[in-house]
Formats: sequence, structure tokens, C-alpha cells
Amino acid sequence: MNNFIKNLNPEISENLFKNYQLFGKNYQNYFYELLRRNIADISLNSNSKIIDDNKIILDYFNKKVLVDLKERTVSYIKITGNKYKDFLKESEVDLFSSSIILHFLLNADGTAITGKWISYMELPDGLFYSRTIPEVLKPLINKFENNGKLFLQKATQMGGIPDSSFKFSAVIYPFRMFPALIIFEEKSEEFDADARILFDRSASHYLKTDIIKTMIVLIVKKFISD
Repeated sequence: MNNFIKNLNPEISENLFKNYQLFGKNYQNYFYELLRRNIADISLNSNSKIIDDNKIILDYFNKKVLVDLKERTVSYIKITGNKYKDFLKESEVDLFSSSIILHFLLNADGTAITGKWISYMELPDGLFYSRTIPEVLKPLINKFENNGKLFLQKATQMGGIPDSSFKFSAVIYPFRMFPALIIFEEKSEEFDADARILFDRSASHYLKTDIIKTMIVLIVKKFISD
């Protein structure tokens, strides 16, 4: 993740490294705060499952994640039975993603998905950083410049659902309650390739605006990874 950030625009890279450092400092505090709250409320508001009174299972992109509040760990898991209690731990989730997952659990308030899309600019205090979003999307644009079908194929592999509103667009689900619509346009004789990302109007009820920018970086990284 660090190497990916370093290759971005210096201004964006600096901002994301600050977030990374902040995540590291606050990581344990996120667990403390979650432990102070009612786990049933957390589960209800985030559309997640409670296991053994101190464990939460939720969807993160196309994988299942276990948040163990007692052990203070975040792990990828594989469900092995009909019930969520039957699972195998596969690997630990990296600090960047773990912190975003914990942030999501802390901020989720259960607001219903509206089905109406807004730009980053329309998020609370989103105007200031919105000018940097095209730069964040550049690696994705360069990767699929002439291949919208490959873009859709990769979106599907990530658990996304193709959207019929545009020729090449898909809804990605970093979290079940946090969809993002990515619209991709291939390069033509008249125009360069381009991409836009939109969020449900409920987005700010689940992630703060600066963290949504970090989420965009994660989405792009997943798209361009082999």
C-alpha cells in the first residue's frame, strides 16, 4: 500500500500518509471506543453479524472479515458451515484496511441506502479535496484506457455489479451499506479515457469525508492489482 501511495501526486501522497500515520496512532483507540458501545447497536447500524458477544463479522469488498473486539484483531475469514460461527481465519487484514473497517463500525448509524448518487464534492466538506479526486483515479484510467470490458470484468471479480445506466459502469461495495458507482469511459478519437466515482447520499453516515478519499485510493488499488 505504501508503494502505491508514493506513486501518486505528491499532495495526495502526503495527505494519505498523514491518514496512515493517524490510523496507526488511533488503531487501539478504535477498539477501546467500540468496546464502550453496545455491540448490538453496532451490528444493527453497520448491517453486520455478532458472534460470541465480542466478535463482529461483516463484508469488506468481496470478502468476509472478523473483528475480534476482545483480542483486538481484524482478520479475513472463510465461512465453512451454514452458520457464521463456523469459519476459518485466513489472514490478518492490513493496518490501512483494518482502520477503515473500525472507522466504519464506529461511524455507521444505520441510515438507509437512498439509491441516489452524489459526487465527492457534494459530501460534507468535500469541495476542498474534490479537485484531487481525478488524480486519484488516474491509475485506474490508465489501466483500462482502451478496455472497458476488462474494467467491468475486474469490477465483477471485486464483488461489484455492472450498472446498465452507462456503457461501462459498476457498483462496488466496500461495505454492504456503502456502495460506490464507478463510471468509466474508454479513450476515443476525440476524447481521452476518463472515470468518475459517485456515492450514495447516505455515504457520510458511514464514513467521514476524508476517509472516503482514502477509500477511493483502496478501490483504485484493487482495480489495478493483478
